[in-house]
Amino acid sequence: MSALLTTTLRCSRPFLASVSRLGAPATLNAYSQLATTSRRSVLSTVKPIIFNAPVKQVTTSPARLSGAAGSHHHDKLWLFEKILSVGLLGLIPVAFINPSPAGDTILATVMVVHTYLGFKSIVTDYVRPVIFGTVIPPIAQGLLLLLTIATAAGLIQFIRNDVGIANAVKRVWAIKPAP
Repeated sequence: MSALLTTTLRCSRPFLASVSRLGAPATLNAYSQLATTSRRSVLSTVKPIIFNAPVKQVTTSPARLSGAAGSHHHDKLWLFEKILSVGLLGLIPVAFINPSPAGDTILATVMVVHTYLGFKSIVTDYVRPVIFGTVIPPIAQGLLLLLTIATAAGLIQFIRNDVGIANAVKRVWAIKPAP
């Protein structure tokens, strides 16, 4: 360890001596010339890296038009999702201004459908048969549907037998921190 430290200090002495004499610009010029020439000599000896490994060809299937046989009309689904998103912007303030079971039911329905469509897109995009095989994607879609039904049933139960969504959020907001 001490030999390594001694070698490092011995090799760095000329540089430290030139830095300590900062009054002489010729010393810094000489050091920068030395660095430039050594960089050029290193770059002139570097050989380009050539990859000889075979490149895997990636192909994609052509996108189906919405009018094609067997298509899922994703453009209409996307438009429906955006309409639900804009509808939520209006429903949420109305539900809090005038809380009622009917308003909470509409709000819960739109929130659950909006959430279901968003998670369905995620599951469709990321749980693909190419990666997970043919068994896991339908199971994931089924679990998503079951969770969506359970969420909707829980919200409807909460609206019918308790204070409702808007009143519950208002009560949570009204909680004061302990002194």
